[in-house]
Amino acid sequence: MAALARQGDRMRRLALLLLTCSALASAGRAQTHIEATPYLGQPPPGNTPVIFAPGIISKGNIHSRLEISPDGREMFWNTVDMETFSAHILSVSIVDGKWSDPEPPAFAQAGNSQAAVFSPDGKRLYFRLDTGDGWVARYVERTATGWSAPRSDGNMPKAGSSFTTAGRAYFSSTMTTKVWNTGIFGARYSAEGYADIAPLDDEINVPQAIDYTPYVSPDGSFLLFASNRPHLGDQEDLYIHVSFQERDGSWSPPRRVSDIQARFPSLSPDGKYLFFCGDDGNIYWADIGLVDALEKG
Repeated sequence: MAALARQGDRMRRLALLLLTCSALASAGRAQTHIEATPYLGQPPPGNTPVIFAPGIISKGNIHSRLEISPDGREMFWNTVDMETFSAHILSVSIVDGKWSDPEPPAFAQAGNSQAAVFSPDGKRLYFRLDTGDGWVARYVERTATGWSAPRSDGNMPKAGSSFTTAGRAYFSSTMTTKVWNTGIFGARYSAEGYADIAPLDDEINVPQAIDYTPYVSPDGSFLLFASNRPHLGDQEDLYIHVSFQERDGSWSPPRRVSDIQARFPSLSPDGKYLFFCGDDGNIYWADIGLVDALEKG
């Protein structure tokens, strides 16, 4: 009888443990399935940058800009594993009234992928895919049931391009007169490809500076980018800078936006928030007033 009693106690403890684990698992799932509120329900930031969606998106392993669809219902970013030198696009989207868990999108589940960029109308998503023989440019098109299979044509935008609504594109490309042989370029972009490609002026492309990962505002009034100025040369202490376009089309002297070492700036589709990727591998965000104050100052 005593043995049966002890066995009964063990069964009750096991049942209690299973119920507890089940409850914890359910709670964990509930925490990741966030209601379909803007920006994953995160409290809006002020002019001081703070980490965006810690533990959900920001986990210390991001190496890209945060790309948000024009309707705000999808987000894409890149994670990097420095031990395996692998890179993967992750995304979240609103499904059945809740934000989905971060996971690779269907079109980027095989092999390495990076640099997801929306077309200005949000109907295409451009990205880079590792085929095993090297990185290639691909795009997917939005359909009634989701994204299409990856496609390619001869007029793909440069990796990491940023677009204005008027059809201007800004991107990093080879510039042998600069540190890292990389500079910031502008061009006209359409379905036919690029035209009038030219490096930006010396206010942006300082020969002794590292200047890259540009992001332009939709109206073309200002350009965000990462730079190591005023510490020129190979020193890789990069900070987000902003330059405002003058009436004559030239660019104002760039000003540092934040004292956080970072790269890969971007903007929310409603224009209210600035995002960037800190050197700690997290996405930060701040009210756009942080940028506006620099123009007025």
